[in-house]
Amino acid sequence: MALRFRVLGSGSKGNSTLVEGGGTRILLDAGLGPRILAERLEEAGVEPGSLDAILLSHEHSDHAAGALRFSARWGVPIHACPSVHVVLRDGKVRAPSFGVLEPTGPHSVGSLTVETFRVHHDARDPVGFLVSHEGASLGHATDLGLLTGTVAAALASCDALLLEANYDPILLRNGPYPWALKERILGDLGHLANGDVASYFEQGGSPACRALVLAHLSENNNHPELALRAASEGLHRAGRRGLHVEVADARGTKWLEVPSAATPRPRPMQARLF
Repeated sequence: MALRFRVLGSGSKGNSTLVEGGGTRILLDAGLGPRILAERLEEAGVEPGSLDAILLSHEHSDHAAGALRFSARWGVPIHACPSVHVVLRDGKVRAPSFGVLEPTGPHSVGSLTVETFRVHHDARDPVGFLVSHEGASLGHATDLGLLTGTVAAALASCDALLLEANYDPILLRNGPYPWALKERILGDLGHLANGDVASYFEQGGSPACRALVLAHLSENNNHPELALRAASEGLHRAGRRGLHVEVADARGTKWLEVPSAATPRPRPMQARLF
C-alpha cells in the first residue's frame, strides 16, 4: 500500500493528519474532539479503531485535546515525548497504552518509520515528523517560529510536505490581537508566516518535494488566497514548477498520495484551494 495522507482538521480549532502506508494507520496530532475525529475518519473510509497509534507533536490543545478520550474510546495508543505525557495525565481518562517518542531519532510504528526532529515553539519538547514507507516520505511541521537548519535537514529528502503558513504579517499587525500575543506569534517560538514558506523554497528547501500542503492558517490573520499566492510566487522564483500545492482548511483535505522517486513527474505547478 502506497504512502498517503489526509488532513482531518487544520487551524486554531484543531489539527490532525491521518497517514497510511503498508497497512499501518497513524494520526499525527489529535486536536479535534473524539467524536469529530471519529466522524472525519469514517468520512475518509477508516474505522477509528483500526488506527495503530496517535503521535503528538506537542501538548497544546489544538494538537492534543482529543487524544486521551479518543485513545480510551477506541483503544489506540498514544506516542509522545515524556514531558507531553506528563501534561496529558488525567485521573478520569486512561489511555490503553503510551509509547515514548524521543525529540530526535527514528521510531517504528508498524510498517511506517517516523523520524522526529526538534522545532522552535513555546511548548514542551515540540517536534516535527518525517514519515517514510517504501521509498516515499512525508514531512510534517506545524507550530514553529523558525525554519532552522535542523528542520531543513530533516525535511531535505521528503517527497511531500505539510508545512505551517500561519499568518500574513500585515493582517496580524493590523488585527485585533493584543500586542503581547502578536509578539508571541511573530517570535522565534511562535509561528511561520506565508513569506517564510516562500523563503524556505527559494533557499533550496526540500529539493525532492513534489507536493505541498499549507496548513495551520489563522482564521484572523491569514487567508487561503494570500498563503497560496505567497507560496506559489516563492516556488516560481525558485524555479520549482513541478509541485502540487494545496491549502488545508478547518475541515482538512481529501486523500493525497505521497509521490516517490518512481512516480512520474507531474505537469507544471498546480494550485488548489479548499
